[in-house]
Amino acid sequence: MAQKYKMTGCAKFFIFFIIAAPLSYIGASYYNGVDPFAKIKNIEIFKSNKPSPSESTKTIDISGNKDNKALTKELELKNEEIEYLKKKIDKLEDLIQTQKEELSKLSK
Repeated sequence: MAQKYKMTGCAKFFIFFIIAAPLSYIGASYYNGVDPFAKIKNIEIFKSNKPSPSESTKTIDISGNKDNKALTKELELKNEEIEYLKKKIDKLEDLIQTQKEELSKLSK
């Protein structure tokens, strides 16, 4: 009669490692307040080839699907916003200068 197969210490270690490593990773992730399954899903090899809806809305199609009027309107709005922010910066710089002058008067 043939002898039974015996498991070596190395084989026992590898089987333990295959089971214990993922469990310890999941436990440590939950302990740190991170969802381990979400992190695993974000790994590139597990992602599907289809882009998510949020990615497709982030990009602007430059091929001409947007008409020129909408683009010029958007450009005008951005320019107005830039001008508003420049004026706000100037006001804040003036305020800083007056505060510095008052501080220098008070320190004398």
